[in-house]
Amino acid sequence: MVNLVEDWKALEKYAKNRKVGFYQTISGNKTIEIRVSVGEVGFMKEFENEEDPLLKEILDFCALRKYIKVHENIPDQYFFK
Repeated sequence: MVNLVEDWKALEKYAKNRKVGFYQTISGNKTIEIRVSVGEVGFMKEFENEEDPLLKEILDFCALRKYIKVHENIPDQYFFK
């Protein structure tokens, strides 16, 4: 389970003591959603503009910390056939 926080700065502060993080971007109809997970804490937010300063800040943070970009999710029991 991931505990979602509303404030990006809260996750950013929590992440400073963690080494591994994951992120995912999901493009919708005129929107882009970002999801970031570090340990048991997660953040998700939908943006209407790809140039939004907060979105850029989050993507830069993930790149700088070398977080792993997730393409898709699948339940454990279906991963291996």
